[in-house]
This record gives sequence, C-alpha cells and structure tokens, in this order.
Amino acid sequence: MDKRQKRVYQGIILFLLLLIIVLVWKLVTIKTGVDTIIIEKEKAIAQTTELQTELDALMAEHYRIKDEYGMLTDQLSAKDSLIMSQAHEIEKLINSQADYRRIKRQLDYLRDITQGYVGQIDSLYEINQQLTEENQVIRKDLLSEQQRTFELVQDKEDLKGQLTSEAYLRAYAVNAKTISVRSNGKESETDKARRTDVIRVCFTLGENSLVPAGTKDLYIRIARPDNLILTQGSYSFLYQGERIQFSEKTSVQYNKKSQNVCVSYRRGDVELLPGVYHVNVFADEKMIGECTFKLN
Repeated sequence: MDKRQKRVYQGIILFLLLLIIVLVWKLVTIKTGVDTIIIEKEKAIAQTTELQTELDALMAEHYRIKDEYGMLTDQLSAKDSLIMSQAHEIEKLINSQADYRRIKRQLDYLRDITQGYVGQIDSLYEINQQLTEENQVIRKDLLSEQQRTFELVQDKEDLKGQLTSEAYLRAYAVNAKTISVRSNGKESETDKARRTDVIRVCFTLGENSLVPAGTKDLYIRIARPDNLILTQGSYSFLYQGERIQFSEKTSVQYNKKSQNVCVSYRRGDVELLPGVYHVNVFADEKMIGECTFKLN
C-alpha cells in the first residue's frame, strides 16, 4: 500500500470516528431531553392530581355544609353561585394545565370564600336558634293573652274599680299598611313584597285612668314569614326580663286619654319575602296589641 492510499484510509477512519462521536453525542442529548420531558410530564401529572384533589375536597365540604344546614343555605344563594362559578373556572384551568401557581391562587381564593360561607351559615343558624326560642316565649304569652278579653271600648268607671293588672296600656284596632314610595315621594299602597318600601303600623292607644300620664315608649316588632325580625340594626328592648329585637320605636305623651298613633318602618336594604307577617306592639314590658298582613 503506497502512501497515498494509506492517507485515504486514515482519512476515512478519522471521518468514521468523528461520525461515531457525533452520533453518540446526539444519542445522549436526545436521551437527556426525553428524560427531562418524562420528568416534567410526571411533575405536571402530580401537580394536576394535587390540584384536583384539593378542589374536590373543598367542594365535598361545601356540599356537606349545604346538606347539613338545609334550607338555611337558601338565604346565601348568591354566595353559593360565586363558589360554584369559581370551582368551575378552576376545573377548566386544571384541565387546560394552566400555570400551577395561578391555580393555587384561585384555590386559595375559593377556600377563603367557602370559609366565609361557613361563617355566615353559622351566624344564620345561631340567629334561627334565637328566633325559635323567642317564638316559644311569644306563643306562650299569646296563649295567656287569649284568655283575657280585649275590648275596643272600656267604661271609665269600670277601669277605676279595677285594682288588678289592668293598669297598663292597650293598643286597639292595630293595622299595618304596606306602601310603595315613588321617586317623587308620592306614596301608594301595595301588596307586593318587592315594591314595599314602608310598613306603616297604626293603632289607637286606649284610654286608661290607671296608667300614669307621661312619656311612653312604644316598640313595634315585625316578623317576616320565616320569623326573622325586621330591623335596621341591633335594636332591642326589655321584655319580661329579657332583651328582644324590635323594628321601630316611637315615644308619645300619654295623658290617660285615647289617641291615634302611627309608626313607619322603612325597609332599607332588608329583604321582604312573600307570605304572612306578624306585627306586635309593646309598651312598659308588655305586648299591648297585634295584627297580621300578607305580601305577595
């Protein structure tokens, strides 16, 4: 073999060695890339599973609360709709494999909403328990009051002759009007719950010579069909040794003569439900009159 042929063979061998080196490098690079893709894929699957598990746990707890508290949750339908909407949005983000941190932030926000929902449910439950206890007291008092005779007109001499528990005020002809107020201030009666702006309770404060003259505080207590007391704040008064809520209050100068009284309750942001409402009038820690009205 002459020198020329030898150089050709050496060149071929060198080329093949270089080719082998390049192919080996390519193989290693591809394998590394595949391994990286597999790792990232496994990580993505693990994160997706984690996020889905967290979402499922939050929603399972939400459904459990709804089942446990039943009809109380109907009063929080807006908050429930927000929770369902947020859960649906997170579900879409998980399915589309969106950014992990973004979904975590959405889950944290959903957790805050559900915790607030539970807090409101607990508050409603406590209020409902209090109202149930108050209603038991009121029913007991009503049964007692039904054993007595309420008369619209009392003879003055008969009242003087009584030395019993008749020395307290009475409200006669109690009635409630539901009124809609237009933008120009004009009022008109309505029987629609959604249109009612004012509930005006009117009655006659009866003549009673046994009641001391002077300033008398009168409390109006209006209960919705679900027994929630209509009130714009934490208004309460003393009744038979306990503090109970009232809707509106007025003070009158009582001179032992009968007089007409009207008290207006403005609903503000308070929701009015269709159904039968109960109105009670109180004075001097006694219930002195009552009536009902209905809204459609």
